[in-house]
Amino acid sequence: MAWDLGEYDKAGAYYDVATECASKAGHPPLRALALTYTSYGASTPKRKLELPSQASQDVRGPGNATAAAWVHGRHAEEAAAVGDETGALRALDRARFAYDFADHTREQAWVRFVTPYRMDSLALSVYGQLGRPELSATADTAVERLGDELPDGGVVVLGDLASALLRGGDVEQGIHVSRQFTAASQAKPNTMGKERATKIAALLPNSERELVHHLRQFAS
Repeated sequence: MAWDLGEYDKAGAYYDVATECASKAGHPPLRALALTYTSYGASTPKRKLELPSQASQDVRGPGNATAAAWVHGRHAEEAAAVGDETGALRALDRARFAYDFADHTREQAWVRFVTPYRMDSLALSVYGQLGRPELSATADTAVERLGDELPDGGVVVLGDLASALLRGGDVEQGIHVSRQFTAASQAKPNTMGKERATKIAALLPNSERELVHHLRQFAS
């Protein structure tokens, strides 16, 4: 809640306490949760990579497949962000392999957001940042899975899809999805949506000033 309210220092303090409590209680998956969330606000790219890598050690073994998929997916995103293509693709493969054995509805309560939609989002983020040819097929799968009824995680998927298309050079389709994202983010606002709005605004062409302005207002 502190993170969603923009109180990032307070959120960091809560994550630190949660990490310490998980260690004292002997609950590695809970420590992984705190570390992976902390990675979003880490101050350096190196730290953003270190935290999911550390968390991955805490989600081994049965009953942790969904958590492992999310942790490895986050590692893949951050590796892609620094241009480590090999590391990003390897981590994404680990995430997908783990998810093959996952049941996000029956494992820890806090992994229920790691739906197939969220896995699509992670792949889109990685392929888009790396400019990989797999982006097109992944985008088609993501759109098909979303369908007409936008699920709770749909805002994040649309945001990552829009960014990936714009980075990949499919500007016309990227603008179209950006407009869909804008409408969805208004209907279901959340912090993850605001972060993606900022990224999309930076990628849109100069001809879309009105859309850029709208996205920046939403993100503020």
